[in-house]
Amino acid sequence: MDRVTGNDESYLLAEQLFGLSAPIQFCWVLPHEPGPRALADLHAELCRGPLSRKVVRSRVPFARDRWVRSERPADVIVSSEAIDDADVAGWFDSRVRSVRLDPVGGRGWELEAVALRSGRMAVSLLVSHMVSDGQGVYRALDAAASSASRTTLASESAVRGIGGLRADVVDAVVQIGAAARSLGLLLAATPRALLVSRRSPSRPRPPRPTASTPVSSEDAPEPTLAFYDLDRDRWRFRAGELGGTSNSLFTGLISGLAHRAGVAADTGDMRVCMAVSTREGEEDLRANASGGVWITVPTPTSASTGLSAIRAASKQAFADYAATGDRQAADNLQPVVRLLPRRLIATMMRSIPGPDTTVSNLGAVPESALRIGDVTAESFSIRALMQGQTPEMRRMTGPALAAWAVEYGSTVTIAFFGISPDHFGDADALHDDIRAELESWELAYSAW
Repeated sequence: MDRVTGNDESYLLAEQLFGLSAPIQFCWVLPHEPGPRALADLHAELCRGPLSRKVVRSRVPFARDRWVRSERPADVIVSSEAIDDADVAGWFDSRVRSVRLDPVGGRGWELEAVALRSGRMAVSLLVSHMVSDGQGVYRALDAAASSASRTTLASESAVRGIGGLRADVVDAVVQIGAAARSLGLLLAATPRALLVSRRSPSRPRPPRPTASTPVSSEDAPEPTLAFYDLDRDRWRFRAGELGGTSNSLFTGLISGLAHRAGVAADTGDMRVCMAVSTREGEEDLRANASGGVWITVPTPTSASTGLSAIRAASKQAFADYAATGDRQAADNLQPVVRLLPRRLIATMMRSIPGPDTTVSNLGAVPESALRIGDVTAESFSIRALMQGQTPEMRRMTGPALAAWAVEYGSTVTIAFFGISPDHFGDADALHDDIRAELESWELAYSAW
């Protein structure tokens, strides 16, 4: 797919209308340095692959913008000064907070490494979510590992001229027709959409119980970040023991953590969005192919309540997503929105309520993604950060908390992203709550 569409287009609009950007971070902690050649080879392979792309604006109203191959090299940075092992989480945090990617202009990713004083090495790959989702990065890393990186995108010069203009005209006509069809489908689905909206009302988020009032916008802290490693066998055993799966244990844990911090304390339920891949086989070359299903989790959720209810609700939500048109409804909205004035689109985007929490259980990490050169990571994680949100955005739109889980070797690693300044503005409090929540589920842990 060489047109900017789906989630790519949503991220593009967020950047154009609100100045928001969403870097994904892949984090490796290697037991020893793989050598400069390994990093140089990884960088060269990724430069040849699908992550190296840029946006060419359409020249015809209503046509979608186009992805083309970027000839602008991404950055590879190797720090000349080593850091203490205890500072590795802080180093990853500083990279994701400070990176300024330019996916529209063709610099949509960045590779960086630093030596640790113990002889280990930390490596950070930051990729704009506009350019790819996590599964897309996995594909790029797999191709890089076998020296098979390539891209199907055309060069910028190839889409200029009469041929490119003619293609834009064709796409504009197609998009107008798609909008007309989508509008009919959306109108037919309106009664069901209204029913869903009544079941999931938007509500303000109360402040953390320990604070008398929300912090002011001027004093609002940055979002908080954390990594925790858990034992994979214990994780799976507890999930089964409590009547659930790895996914339902993850959902229960994050819901419990959010409730512990005061999220949804006034309603008795937690609105959770669970990420789901919509990629359809190896031939699906979309930059982003992911969606989300929503469930309501009663609170407080704990080991004493078990996981059967969360497992059943999740199973039903995934089945509905696949069979009843939720995914298609979301897809049907975009062709209509694409034809609206930008100011109206901005108003609509601001008014969409978010969940209380989002959970992304990414499952087992492919072996090719764990290795850099001949060295396999001893710790690995994936997360994403939304840059540019004001405190009011973080306070009102949701989610208050996001988390990602990956499994590899004997480890489950969870990355936490505390977004709400009223509930997760204190890093020490976040760590205290994470430890208390993990202990309540009888899960041993170690923090990065």
